[in-house]
Parts: sequence; C-alpha cells; structure tokens
Amino acid sequence: MKSLRLIAALSALGAALPVSAGIIANTGATLGATDPAWSVMWRPIGFGGLSFGALAQAPLIAFPPSPPWQPNLAGVNNWIGADSDGTVQNSGDGVRRFEYAFTTSINLLAAQTVTGAVGYDNFFVGGFIDGTFDTGTGTYTPGTQFVNPTQLLGAGNENKAGFCRNGDGFLPSSSFPTCTVNFSFDLPAGDYKITFVIQGDGLTDGFILNQRGITLAVPEPGGLALLALGLAVLGAATRRATKEPHA
Repeated sequence: MKSLRLIAALSALGAALPVSAGIIANTGATLGATDPAWSVMWRPIGFGGLSFGALAQAPLIAFPPSPPWQPNLAGVNNWIGADSDGTVQNSGDGVRRFEYAFTTSINLLAAQTVTGAVGYDNFFVGGFIDGTFDTGTGTYTPGTQFVNPTQLLGAGNENKAGFCRNGDGFLPSSSFPTCTVNFSFDLPAGDYKITFVIQGDGLTDGFILNQRGITLAVPEPGGLALLALGLAVLGAATRRATKEPHA
C-alpha cells in the first residue's frame, strides 16, 4: 500500500511538470537508402508534368546540391525525395510542375507544442494535420493546415525556395549550413499524420526536417526539485522495506 501511495505521489509530481515540446522525427535518420518514418507521394500539377507515385518509405537523396542545400548528416538527418537524387523529370526551370506530400506519424500522450525546422526545393505549400491519401494517383487531400508559406517565411517570401542562396532562396548563403526554417504549433493528445506539401519543377525536388535551432521546453527548477524530493522519498521507503521482516 505504501508503494502504491508513493507511486501515485510521483505520478502527480510528474503531471505537474511542464511538458516538453513534441518532436517530429528527423528526415533521413537512418543509414539505409529509405526512411521508414517518412512516406512520399507526388503527382503532376503543371504543364509537362508526367510522373506520379507513392512510396511508403521515402528515398534519401544521396547527393544533395551543397550549397545551397543543407548538408546531409549520415544516420542523423538527410534530405528525402521521390528518388535518390530527387529528380522525377529533368526540368530545372523553376516551374510548379509537381506536388509532393511528405508524411510522418506522431503520437502525443498529452497536449503539446510541436516543433521542427524545414528546408525544401522549390516551393512551400503548407504543413497539414491528417487528410486523405490516394496512393493510386499520388494525390494528397489536405487536412487541417498548421503553417502556410506566409507564416513560415513572412510576407513577400512565399515563392522563395527553402534553402541558402541569395536571390531565389529564402535564407542567405551566409547562413549555410543550417538553412532550415523553424515552425511550431499546438496539438492535443492523440495520434496524427503530419504532412508537408511542396511543389517543384521535377529536378532535385527535396525536403528536409530537423530540430536544429529548435529550443525545447524543459522542466522549471522548482519542478525538478519536487521530482528529486519524490525520488529521494521513494529511495528511502525502498531501503526501509528491505530491512523490515516479511510477513
């Protein structure tokens, strides 16, 4: 009974502590050729676009243009695309010819602020919660939008690519190699699909998500002190229990 009371007290202490921000899994956090945490679908949306498809595991882009793309970190964070070089059609003219939906799952045990940082080539359309997926045509029908181009990039930057290059890139070349843009949004507890939609011309169209530059919420000093006290009480009770004779 004493143990049950102690466990309940510790649980209450834990519930009182601030919850850390939810983290979406880095893209390409694997040494394999594909990412089991991220899927990709793509479809043509503009003149001349021919390719479409859906892959349950998004391929890692092995050799991203660097710069202006942020460098890959093997096993930690890589760009992903529709294939190993992000090219479904050799048309590097900057036209919105294809739309890509990069999707991962997230499970939140409590309401949290979800964070991340994204880079992309060529155009950012938005981040969405849930929605529907037609793998036969590569078509994603968005759910609730949590970030749009203006929110992510600021007014006037909506048509700039999410990499480090002066002129057509949102981030200047001086910011290389950490060229990703932060976002955050609130979600209640539950299971969700998180999808980022970008559009490109078919040549090196890619996406990266990581936690660089993101500051996560941490327990306040007072909360940590309470937790430490609770652990000390539990330790003392355990030591007493080992010394008492068993019935």
